[in-house]
Amino acid sequence: FQTTLFLLAWYSLTTTLFQAVQSDVFLSDCKSFFNDLASFIQTFVGWTIDAGHSAAQISTKIPNAFIAGMVYWLLLILIVGICMAGTGMLAILIEIKVIELYKKNCWDVITLLMILTSVAIVIYFGESIKKVLSVNLLLLFVLSQGAYVGIRCYLKVWLEKRPY
Repeated sequence: FQTTLFLLAWYSLTTTLFQAVQSDVFLSDCKSFFNDLASFIQTFVGWTIDAGHSAAQISTKIPNAFIAGMVYWLLLILIVGICMAGTGMLAILIEIKVIELYKKNCWDVITLLMILTSVAIVIYFGESIKKVLSVNLLLLFVLSQGAYVGIRCYLKVWLEKRPY
């Protein structure tokens, strides 16, 4: 039974991925999703560097040009480094918590079927979905998975609190 289930899941996954590669709508939405993500990261890095430049302007008050230059670059590197490291650590902590939540509440065959079904719906019916909703298909998939995990967590807590 386990082998059959694994082979069925593997077949479903590979055919769905092959269909995704052939779907122009899904591929264009994937490209725009990752381009928007990269654009956001570039904007954030730009804001961080601007904040570092603003904070490093304190060095203009130092009369010695050499020391002022050193203080400027040290402050810039310190501010940008702290912001980037803090953001990276926050992202890693959030990812760890999401993975723990997922493993605790949703690590089963039902979730595998939900993921495959969601991916298949988004890929196979992508053009129809785009006609009705003006939403990125990859974002729609991520949001549906988030809603699924939220519902599973709520139901698990609700079932644990039942008196019988």
